[in-house]
Amino acid sequence: MRELYPRAARGRVLALAGKGGNGGDALCMARWLGLWGAEPTVLLLGEPQGAAGEQARAFSACFPDRLVRINSQGELADWAGELSRADLVIDGILGVGVKGPARGLPRTAIELAAAAQGPVVAVDLPSGLLADSGEVPGPAVWADVTLAMGALKPCHLLPPAAERCGRLELIEVPYPPRAWEETAPLAWLLDREAVRGMLPARARFGHKGTFGRVLVIGGAMGMAGAVSLAAEAALRAGAGLVHVAVPAPIYGVVEGAVTEALVHPLPADGGTFSPEAAARALELMEGMDVVLLGPGLGRGAGPAELVQAVLTAGHPKLVVDADGLFALAQNPKLLKKHQGELILTPHPGEFARLVGVEAHEAAAEKIEAARKAARDWGVVLALKGPPTAIASPAGEVYLSTTGNTALAHGGAGDVLAGLIAGLWAGGAAALEAACAGVFSHGLAAERLAESGAERALLPGDLFQVLPRVFLELEAADG
Repeated sequence: MRELYPRAARGRVLALAGKGGNGGDALCMARWLGLWGAEPTVLLLGEPQGAAGEQARAFSACFPDRLVRINSQGELADWAGELSRADLVIDGILGVGVKGPARGLPRTAIELAAAAQGPVVAVDLPSGLLADSGEVPGPAVWADVTLAMGALKPCHLLPPAAERCGRLELIEVPYPPRAWEETAPLAWLLDREAVRGMLPARARFGHKGTFGRVLVIGGAMGMAGAVSLAAEAALRAGAGLVHVAVPAPIYGVVEGAVTEALVHPLPADGGTFSPEAAARALELMEGMDVVLLGPGLGRGAGPAELVQAVLTAGHPKLVVDADGLFALAQNPKLLKKHQGELILTPHPGEFARLVGVEAHEAAAEKIEAARKAARDWGVVLALKGPPTAIASPAGEVYLSTTGNTALAHGGAGDVLAGLIAGLWAGGAAALEAACAGVFSHGLAAERLAESGAERALLPGDLFQVLPRVFLELEAADG
């Protein structure tokens, strides 16, 4: 806090301390800031327990007139003015043990914290949030900084709870090794070192046949851009050959947009694939390492017939995105009919349609929702973010926090699907391809934002920086 707020940390510091461990941390922090020159006041909510009691005694020994015991909501309300005048507020009201909405004194303290004019620093998590969820069950503190103790919790990363955490600072805590050994992580956070090990190797004497063949099936009148973006992304990810199957009316548009790809016109009906296109698509799939189905596919009888044909053909490596997922949601039994490996890349709305829940429910419980779906369906699932949760059939979940609002444009998901398909075709395992594709996709958006406003950056701009992003990830020094 002294590093982040050097002036405020020497001014009037007011700590809201509950009776548990977070309250003890808040008491300890207020005491040290006081010893370093601040003017600390602690409002202690109830009778402290365990280590919190020891910290209360230590604070009282140093600042006997600055510890105020609060026993009623009326007493707490009297401090609203002081709270608004504080230079720095420490939120130590509630911690990770909360199972529902705050009640009683803690609830009143949380509501009172909204009056703070100075920065609010939360201990471990903003009070009122649930540690293992993105849900906001009731009143919760809006923190400027959250000091995550020992490890990140799901609420730090999953919206809408994550919006209340402000800036995250991970505080290393010397817990006994046994504590870590007995704790199974809910998910793993991807970083550059991990992703570097997931990228497929490039053989020194390789050629276009060495690095995999991808077939992208999609497109419709008015959505030629989606399939074009996906095809170029597969090439940018390193695929040696990319074929694109599109409805005949948009053949010329796609061929002109992705000159490095081989474009095939298929039978169409009113601007989308006709039912007769399925047979031709199955012919093109032969000899392909990866098939990507869905970008700009459109909806109707023809696309639905095509999705069913591809899913039941038994291709060993299939990525399904966009309108391919819509067709799956209309006929969920197709998931069980596919015999090869399958990667699904839904955004929360598409995922909610697949599992029959509301989109906000899926987003708040993203880690467990992705884990369950991947296990139940036997697929690798990239449930798009922020953050994106990548789950395996074995129940592993990886989170990628790269990216920004530059990706909040139509077409960004098509680029991601193409990246995953290209990496998979190049030799990565399905889970590795999904993780590396998601991470590099987000990192490219971050690199773009270094020289331009996020609102003005488009999915096609990602191709400008992808060569640099992959170079950065491949570098030996990280």
